[in-house]
Amino acid sequence: MKRYYLQGILFALFSVVSVWLLFKYHWLFSGQDLQFHLQRIDEMYNNLLHGHLNPYLATFDLNQMGSAVMSMYPKGPLYLFAGVRLLVKDPITSFYIGNMVATFLCLVVSYVGYHSVRPKDTVGAYVFAVAYSLSGLNITYNFLMADIGISFTIIFLPLIFAGYYHWITSGKYRMLALGMTMVCLSHVLNILIVLLALIIFLIIDIRKTNRVKWINLSKAIGITVLLSSSFWIPAFHFGTSVQMTKPFTFDLNGINLLEYTMGALTNNIAYGFTLVALAGFVMAIVKYRSLSRFSKEIFWVGIGFVILSSSLFPWSIFQHTPLVMLQFPWRFLILPQLGFTYLFSVIGSELLAKVTQKQMRIGGLALFSLVVIGLSLNSQAGRVNFTLKAPELKTKLYPNSNQIQFVQGIAWYRVTNQPQYKNLMGYIDTADYLPQMKHTKFQQLSMQQAIVNNTPSLAIPVAKRAIPDGTNMTFEASAPLKSVSLPFVIYDKHYTVMMDGHPYPVKTDKDHVLTLKNVSMGRHFVKVTYSNPLMTVLISILTLAGIVAVLLPGFIKPKKE
Repeated sequence: MKRYYLQGILFALFSVVSVWLLFKYHWLFSGQDLQFHLQRIDEMYNNLLHGHLNPYLATFDLNQMGSAVMSMYPKGPLYLFAGVRLLVKDPITSFYIGNMVATFLCLVVSYVGYHSVRPKDTVGAYVFAVAYSLSGLNITYNFLMADIGISFTIIFLPLIFAGYYHWITSGKYRMLALGMTMVCLSHVLNILIVLLALIIFLIIDIRKTNRVKWINLSKAIGITVLLSSSFWIPAFHFGTSVQMTKPFTFDLNGINLLEYTMGALTNNIAYGFTLVALAGFVMAIVKYRSLSRFSKEIFWVGIGFVILSSSLFPWSIFQHTPLVMLQFPWRFLILPQLGFTYLFSVIGSELLAKVTQKQMRIGGLALFSLVVIGLSLNSQAGRVNFTLKAPELKTKLYPNSNQIQFVQGIAWYRVTNQPQYKNLMGYIDTADYLPQMKHTKFQQLSMQQAIVNNTPSLAIPVAKRAIPDGTNMTFEASAPLKSVSLPFVIYDKHYTVMMDGHPYPVKTDKDHVLTLKNVSMGRHFVKVTYSNPLMTVLISILTLAGIVAVLLPGFIKPKKE
């Protein structure tokens, strides 16, 4: 700690700078997935308030219908943001502080990952950490796309590829296992993207492997499976329980390389590589002969992923295949961004080492830091300027209202106070991973209306009070009713229903919506709870086994011969 205290202080300051231009307004600036992920954070926050650590269903948010979306998406990032909110309380402030903490974590992980590969290159580690963590691409994922899952993947990519380096060179495997675990607990598609990259590197380095390394790789895989069981076990369970509504898919179109290159040169970053990464690519071409084998591999794999993400690759032929779930080929660009920034840092530190005067070297690092900070602030200013005059969410959201506007295909609204935040936590037009049903039925149930006698035009309001993995519902029947479909879905046989204080058999309609039969006239109280002790115990055992597998080698000292 004494050795790295200066870096720690700088990283803390840089973390504040990384959100400052947005944070100072105390507003939420619209992001493509901002409402969705804020509702997930709010769901986790409310569960933690009740002492519930691993919710399977969304009952406080996401239309309060008991959606399994909390199980179908990794929850890793939610714990950070919800944990910060437990301390800060204010949801807007906690969102920005959460991003500060995430940036600080990215700086530390990047520094440690680089330094573990090049132990004597402290300058390169600093350059890499700052350039990678404060990039305009990170601003894009934090505040334009507002996808905390991808943002967390970016944090741990350096750990994964540093871990791969240690495995392929010396057989060490725990860093690789921990990095992959964190990605598995952050974002589903990025798991597959990272695995593809690792397989490519492994094919290139196949001659470097031996029996011990393969055994250690199997250990890394086993640890990852164990530690990520809190995601994949519930996801598999709910994903195989009913026919679900899949996330919306888009046409597969590769990027325009010229357009993205100009974006890097002008710091007009969308989802592409940045100016530093582009400079690293150019520097690698110039210094190619002096690059290490590992750096050359990074160079060529990076080029491969740039081509893969571009219109040079015939994406249209895969439109009607499972690859359509990728949605956007520019997702691959997080890998060239990482690799080319690493090359920039390696070559840059080597060039700086040739400067004989220490003051000049320090001055060069200071100038570099100011440039990176300036680019980060410029990217933040772009988000602010785009949204500054956007309408505020002053009323409750409801279906087909067009209250959330789009400009140039980008969500365009502002949240400036607590009442507006509550509006944002209301209706969300996302049916992902609910049982398949007509969208009109989804919208009606989302507005907390019960459908009477399977007739959508006959609806009665339902009052809800959410609890972890369950809810309390109250409604009034003005006459005896043959059936009432309540705004809550059922996935499996692990639900308990109480009606007016008495056990009630769990029944559903054809769309897996909780349905009551032969309801008498009057006021009724319904409590629904979900409990799957076997799944919870299995997750706990596997996670504990994974922790032991990580820690055990550190406690067992090899015997001296």
